[in-house]
Amino acid sequence: METRNDDMWHLDETTHELDRLLRDRFEMTSAEFVVALKRLPMLPPWATTLSEDEARLLDDADFREDRDAYLASTVQSAGRAGHLAVTAFSAEEVAAGLNISASRVRQKRLAHELWAIADGQSWVFPVPQFETGDNGGPVRVVRGLDGVFKALPKDLHPVAIDGFLNTPQAELYLDRPLTPLEWLRGGGDIDQVVTAALSIDWYGR
Repeated sequence: METRNDDMWHLDETTHELDRLLRDRFEMTSAEFVVALKRLPMLPPWATTLSEDEARLLDDADFREDRDAYLASTVQSAGRAGHLAVTAFSAEEVAAGLNISASRVRQKRLAHELWAIADGQSWVFPVPQFETGDNGGPVRVVRGLDGVFKALPKDLHPVAIDGFLNTPQAELYLDRPLTPLEWLRGGGDIDQVVTAALSIDWYGR
């Protein structure tokens, strides 16, 4: 009985620590993290890109899968995906903030002029694509992003989109390489961001 109580105590401690880490690292709850994990593919990213012969060659050369590295990458990806989803604006908030109708929001989503994430039976709209007002709500889409979104693959994972928007690109050079969001907010040429998006081999990495 004492062992069972010890096990329950350790389980509670682990649960509390997990909740704290998720809150500190990703600003999300464990329930939200579970939802984010369910959105991820079941296979490691390289599983669909390597043939059986290629995988055997890598194994023979002692380049084996790093389970810990993959786990860390998966947790990071799930955490970021979850954060994007739980902090996103609802369609109603976008409509009110941009002063457009709900049907217009839907049209923009379907035309890939707005970046949306499926959330059960509805859609949510990640914060990074918007300029926000004093109340934290959306007031307009970052200049030029509607054209950039159309240049991205339609099935691109939300974390990949977020990574692109926030990663310095060689094509967007001022005094240093800028991220697409920095470039667009600074008045940079929209076509250069579109070119940067089109130049990436999204599925061949």
